[in-house]
Amino acid sequence: MGILQSVLGSGSEESKPTKRKYAVLLNAGPDSTSVAGNGFNYALELADEGFEVELFLDGEATDWPAEFVENPDRPYDSDWERIQREGLIAGVYGYCANAFDVVEECKSSGVGLLGEETNHAPSVPELAKQNYEILTVG
Repeated sequence: MGILQSVLGSGSEESKPTKRKYAVLLNAGPDSTSVAGNGFNYALELADEGFEVELFLDGEATDWPAEFVENPDRPYDSDWERIQREGLIAGVYGYCANAFDVVEECKSSGVGLLGEETNHAPSVPELAKQNYEILTVG
C-alpha cells in the first residue's frame, strides 16, 4: 500500500480511519478566565466538527462548577451551559477537587468526580490507551 492510500484509505469500508477522540485537560481556574475560555472553546469547536470530546477539569479548574453556579454572569457562562447540555464534561478529578476543597460544590452542581478523592484518575496514560488525543490547557 502506498503512502497516499495509507493516509487517505483505499475506499474500502475496512480502511476508513477511525474517528479521533480528544481529551481536553483544563487546569485553568477562575483566576485565569481567558485561558479557561480557550479550553471551553476548543472542546466546543472539536465537538462542532463531529469529534468525540471530553472535558476534564483538573487542578484549579475544579473550581469552575461552583463558580458558574455562584456567578452565572461570568464570561463563558453560555459556553459552560452548552458544554453541560451537550454532555462534554467528563468530570472533575476527585483528587484535585479534594485538594481545592470543592468536592461538595462539584457534586451539588451536577459535575461528577473522577476517581476517588485520594487518587488522580483517570491518568494520562489511561486516556492515551483509550486512543484519546490529549490537549492540556492552563
